[in-house]
Amino acid sequence: MRITLLLFAVLAIGSSCDPISERKQPIPTLYQLSQMDLKLDGKQLAEVYCGNCHLKPEPEVLDKATWENSVLPDMRMRMGLYLEEDFGITLPQDRGIPDGIYSKIPLIKEKDWNKLKEYYLKEAPESPLPQLKKEIPQKGIPGFEESLPVFEFIFSNLATMLEVESSGKIWLGHRFKKLFQLDLNGQPLILDSIDTPVAPVSIISEGNESFELLSMGLMDPANDSLGTFKKFKKSRQNWTSEDLHQQLIRPVHISVGDLNADGIEDQVIAQFGDHLGKLSAYISEGNEQTEIILKALPGARKTYILDYDKDGDLDIIGLMTQAQEGIYLWENDGKANFQEKEILRFQPAFGSSDFKLKDINGDGLLDIILVNGDNADLSPILKNYHGLRIFVNQGDYQFSEEWFYPMYGASGVEVADFDQDGDLDIVAISFFPDKAQEPRQDLVYFQNNGGMKFKPYTTQLDFKANLLVVSSGDIDQDGDLDILAGTFDFDDLYTTANKKWTPILLLKNNIMR
Repeated sequence: MRITLLLFAVLAIGSSCDPISERKQPIPTLYQLSQMDLKLDGKQLAEVYCGNCHLKPEPEVLDKATWENSVLPDMRMRMGLYLEEDFGITLPQDRGIPDGIYSKIPLIKEKDWNKLKEYYLKEAPESPLPQLKKEIPQKGIPGFEESLPVFEFIFSNLATMLEVESSGKIWLGHRFKKLFQLDLNGQPLILDSIDTPVAPVSIISEGNESFELLSMGLMDPANDSLGTFKKFKKSRQNWTSEDLHQQLIRPVHISVGDLNADGIEDQVIAQFGDHLGKLSAYISEGNEQTEIILKALPGARKTYILDYDKDGDLDIIGLMTQAQEGIYLWENDGKANFQEKEILRFQPAFGSSDFKLKDINGDGLLDIILVNGDNADLSPILKNYHGLRIFVNQGDYQFSEEWFYPMYGASGVEVADFDQDGDLDIVAISFFPDKAQEPRQDLVYFQNNGGMKFKPYTTQLDFKANLLVVSSGDIDQDGDLDILAGTFDFDDLYTTANKKWTPILLLKNNIMR
């Protein structure tokens, strides 16, 4: 969990409920607040200090031990308040954390901090709250043949990307700087193997002879700028590459579209980063491109380019994670000038991971199908609010949560009419599942029975690895959509590969048989 502080607060001081901005008073900096006698209780201080730049997390989102031992100390040090108990810790600058993330001067008085801390520890539960009651998935997914295809190749299971071409061929990115083209229609085959500078995360295929590839740099949390976007071309069975963008901050997703109506595709790259990051649009201007920073914050995860407001130009809708969790819309004026609108906001421990824009209820409006389950960083505990949600589009930029299925660690989602009955089904994966749950819920298929009612099923397969990525496509060209999930075995990070390669969990759709 990331809790980031801005240097400006919009808050109510004393007994007034009106924001300072509405009272036409200057907005105080956190330093100025630290010099005031605020006369606030712990809850009010939490609203001031935690809620000034993101939704205030309620105490019940984490258990008492996680607040006390992990999250609250990090919040305090970000505000520049160090206590005797911190003696001997490694300072942020010694850990390579950039300036500006952790204040070098105290921005909160110790007495105010103690009241804020007491509020969270008093109100937090002793243990993480349990999941809400839900329908337990049935083992075995109807209409699908489940398998873990085995390649005659000794290699580690560390998939970072999975894309299915219209031809049925599969592109798989690997943490160890590899891109594979695979064929699973019959005996599993490796059609091609390409070295990449860093781990691939997104591909734009242009046929058999060229593609564009986004690679993230270090997969583990880092503030490096090793990410790249390259164009690969095939020449005499060899691949050559040229740089399109370099020095990207841990990028994770790319979308393309003509944002300034000049006939040339532009790119929007989610540079997730760690303490630093940004969401950038690269706009063509003749033979050059200009970067427009849409959001100068870490945690950019995924975007769509579409004419959301139906005014004839392309807009951007995207998912931000980390502190500024939410779905945002950047409306285009037709000349690549963007106005940001907030669509949904979530508290900073929410763990947003992936989303799809689909008309799930058939009313002609695009709904948001979202999974939240990122469970690393400061609070790696089971969270009862992790899962799969459907936010129904009410029009006029308003969405309401109409369906929720609890699912620990939910991290990826695909939405399509897999059973070809006229409505949209959902498949969700978890990268951080509860290993003790029975049946295991690393992958859950939700069969749409109409009226926002979904029947959950899970795989019968016995496998060890976690599932990091999910995709779908017609791999056997029989007219229906198959489901694929990329395996990620943590043991393979630290040991030499000694077993045959099983990088994909495959659900082959037999509806057309």
